[in-house]
Amino acid sequence: MPSDPGLRAVVFDFGGVLITSISNQIGDVAASHAVDPAVMHEVLLGPRVSWPDHPWHRAERGELAVADIQAELTPWGEAAGIRLRGDEMERLLAPGAYSVVGAMLDRVDTLRADGYRTALLTNTFAEFRPTMERDLDFDRFDAVVESFAVGSRKPEAEIYVAAAEMLEVGHASIVYLDDFDQNLSPAAALGWTTILVGDPRVALDELDAILGTSDSAPK
Repeated sequence: MPSDPGLRAVVFDFGGVLITSISNQIGDVAASHAVDPAVMHEVLLGPRVSWPDHPWHRAERGELAVADIQAELTPWGEAAGIRLRGDEMERLLAPGAYSVVGAMLDRVDTLRADGYRTALLTNTFAEFRPTMERDLDFDRFDAVVESFAVGSRKPEAEIYVAAAEMLEVGHASIVYLDDFDQNLSPAAALGWTTILVGDPRVALDELDAILGTSDSAPK
């Protein structure tokens, strides 16, 4: 059973936590245009905050098909002074561009065996679901919260509320791991304990420290 009875669930992001980040692909696309990767990231994936009309964000909310993202990116590229070539999404989403972080998946299994509820919380597309199920096995999780399915994406508050409801726990009972700090702030505001993931091993050590301290209050 959980060491701290107040902490009952652990929630994992997908990209950059359970799998390696797609930052390398963004860097490659940026290099081919001779622009800064941060600029290309904003053009292709949108601003750090949620944006109503960015095509990537719309697709993650289930409002736009993945196949239609590329055509909708032209004005975003022009605004940044970049002439897109039309293959940026294909390169970004190319098969085999990431690998599963085995240590993270192993910890999901261990946590469930120890009595914690677990969840996958991810910004993703309906078209990508079969690939995720193949790589992760959704049976590992008590809840799978996908942005396209709930019509809300991180860092919008609604998706975190949906996750807590699906886990059937209070916000203060949740520990959450994500590799983007902007996705952690709304969770922390709700009472979740948060871990910013850089090195997976360091993040797992931090998780162990949090769950192993019975007198610690959720942050």
